[in-house]
Amino acid sequence: MTLREEYRYWSLISIIALAIAGVFALLLVFSRTPYVQDILPWPWKSFFHKGLVTHVIFSFVVWFLATMGAFWAYSLAQQQGDDARSKVGGFALLLAVAGCLGLILPALLDLGEAELNNYVPVMTHWLYYLGLVLLAAGLLICALRQMIMGSGFNGQKATAILYIIALICFTLAYSYLPDGLSSPTYNERLFWGGGHVLQFVNTALLFLAWQFVARDPILSPPYVVLTFGILVVFVLPTPITYLIFDVLGQVHRDFYTDLLRYGLLLPSLIFSLGLIRFLVSEKRRQLDRLTQQVLWLSLITYNLGGLYGLLLDGTDTRVPAHYHAVIGGINLSFMIFYHRVLLPAIEVPVREGRLFTAQYWLYGLGQIMHASGMFLAGSMGVPRKTSGDAQALDSLEKVLSMGLMGIGGIIAVLGGVLFVIMTLKWMMSARRAG
Repeated sequence: MTLREEYRYWSLISIIALAIAGVFALLLVFSRTPYVQDILPWPWKSFFHKGLVTHVIFSFVVWFLATMGAFWAYSLAQQQGDDARSKVGGFALLLAVAGCLGLILPALLDLGEAELNNYVPVMTHWLYYLGLVLLAAGLLICALRQMIMGSGFNGQKATAILYIIALICFTLAYSYLPDGLSSPTYNERLFWGGGHVLQFVNTALLFLAWQFVARDPILSPPYVVLTFGILVVFVLPTPITYLIFDVLGQVHRDFYTDLLRYGLLLPSLIFSLGLIRFLVSEKRRQLDRLTQQVLWLSLITYNLGGLYGLLLDGTDTRVPAHYHAVIGGINLSFMIFYHRVLLPAIEVPVREGRLFTAQYWLYGLGQIMHASGMFLAGSMGVPRKTSGDAQALDSLEKVLSMGLMGIGGIIAVLGGVLFVIMTLKWMMSARRAG
């Protein structure tokens, strides 16, 4: 398999993952709709939470990791040529596809119990866990290849290091967690440390996407090394925490909370300032106007989430406000990366028009509204992970804030749906034509 074929297939996996997440979001609506829920081929009460787990795992975990695989293959192709062959790329893709099947079947076959723990929600069935292992293994092969074949220390190699450390944390958590631990606590602690490290991976991917889209160095080489080096330095000690702290203890938990709060601040500031400098310089003119606008949207949305993260409280909706804005900024960078870099590289025509432009503004502004509504509600004491009367919406200000959240969420979903439909249609049409 050539590297060009490899990053084409990783791209296809990532977009299909979003499509699967969208289908499950629709099924979630059906499972809560009177009369419709009664004709579904599975018990709707148990399906709702399983469908929610599947929606989250594909819309965040699989989408992010498959995009990472595309980044790595594309960057190697830039060094060695599109026609360079990879001995392990096909096997890695096969493992990832098999892993995705393992992640989707438990919801469709009503297997196991759903657990909405942080970072990597699960279904408590061996098939689902096997799916996670296979997906992780496929990308581990690519990470090791990136470490061996990548030239020098750069963002791609740093991302590979971060990903490998995340897998080490998951493995150590599995080794140190006691037998017989109740399932919700078990999965929460199993994925806690490694899940935090994956947020460093996601941040590194954001920086890479900005670099690829800009087509010109955002930072000089020393600052690139410094920025990605800080990410790696903060994460390097994380495996040791499993040796010196009780994996079930509060100290271990608080360590990773502080890791995100302080470890991402300086790298994000450096790269954001670099992108701002690029976008106000004459170099920006090498990019079309929409690409410049999307980079600004990504920058603003991501840093708004960072600001919310500095002001959050672990018990209210400021927490989801933080990570929804951060994820929104990263998603915008991925969207423009696919449309301006990867699809042209695999000769997929991108047809522009009003809907093409609208997808970015709907998603970006919708996410800003969605996150800001949650942040305002949380600052007035609205608790997270609640619904109905438990939200205690006892004032007009709280109602308006949650209304802003809901309207923003709907607008963002519309933008995301447009992205998936248009991108997948173009990719499938180009494949048939080829």
